[in-house]
Amino acid sequence: MAITLDEAAKLSNDILLKGVIETIIKDSPVLQVLPFIEIVGNGLTYNREKTLPGVAWYDVNESWGAPTPPTFDQITATLKILGENADVDNFLKATRSNVQDLEAVVIELTAKAIRHEFEDTFIKGLGTSGSKDFLGIDGIVVVHTAWAASTAYFLGDYVHATTFNGFRYECTTAGTSGTTEPTWPLVEGDTVTDGSVIWTCRRSQLVNMGANGGTLTLAKLDELIDKVLGGEPDMLLMSRRSRRKINALVRAAGGMMETDRNQWGEFIQLWNGIVIGINDWISDAETVGTSTDCSTIYAMQFGEGALCGLTSPGLLTAEPVGQLEGKDATRTRIKWYCSLALFSQVKLAKLIGVRD
Repeated sequence: MAITLDEAAKLSNDILLKGVIETIIKDSPVLQVLPFIEIVGNGLTYNREKTLPGVAWYDVNESWGAPTPPTFDQITATLKILGENADVDNFLKATRSNVQDLEAVVIELTAKAIRHEFEDTFIKGLGTSGSKDFLGIDGIVVVHTAWAASTAYFLGDYVHATTFNGFRYECTTAGTSGTTEPTWPLVEGDTVTDGSVIWTCRRSQLVNMGANGGTLTLAKLDELIDKVLGGEPDMLLMSRRSRRKINALVRAAGGMMETDRNQWGEFIQLWNGIVIGINDWISDAETVGTSTDCSTIYAMQFGEGALCGLTSPGLLTAEPVGQLEGKDATRTRIKWYCSLALFSQVKLAKLIGVRD
């Protein structure tokens, strides 16, 4: 069963751990609601839904043929180690009148730094052995580049039309593309031959503001929302600039943004009932085509069948290490074995090329 950090804190009897968790989830819209699955071992291998099985209509007494089976991508998400030591100098302990306040400040600042690192990795994590982090949502969304002529493509490569049409195309027969761009099919599962390559039309979770980006519109925001299937997204995650732009668009249309309070009594904004979350590690200086002032907006649905965190049993831990041998200080170690999993690709989408 998946559990949020907030729920884990309520179940814990460790006062120190409760304080660390409260610090980490405070001011983090994602960590306030992202559920985590506790797994045994150092990772989880799971099947991510790719295509649905084929179905057909039949006459009475007609023989039923062999079904077209569903397809899956097998994904392995490995737990990564996030944490740091919180050291308090013994000299300060001896000369300050309130030791607990000093330790609390150091631990709180360390917890905040861990929160910042998680939020950054949640977006831009590389997930490679050299980076030591997990793969963030920017990489989890299946990426695809524009088709190119006379180019070698391999099984599993993805492209989109040079004029983006809302679909991506999977290389299901490897080869070299032709000299002219093919006429792309617009029905999922249909194929097209391109030189010696065969492309199969797939649903894309990408919405593009244009080849060189474009000014955000509410229509494009709705298009992003429609990319998430099986219910509306739980959150639209964006930069502060993008939120200001949405506010300006709504005011220009003579309306006002919906507001509410979350479980901590903090004001939140909503678009069509969907929470708007802010992440300060979403850049407003991304390059799309010739534009270098673009940003990204993400739409996501949380849950065990959607976007979910992975963690070792016990979730976050705060361990009092005690006196250090080689340093005149007392140490508390905050650590978290965590990762991220997307169980269905239709539960996460992104809008790229967002300009002010």
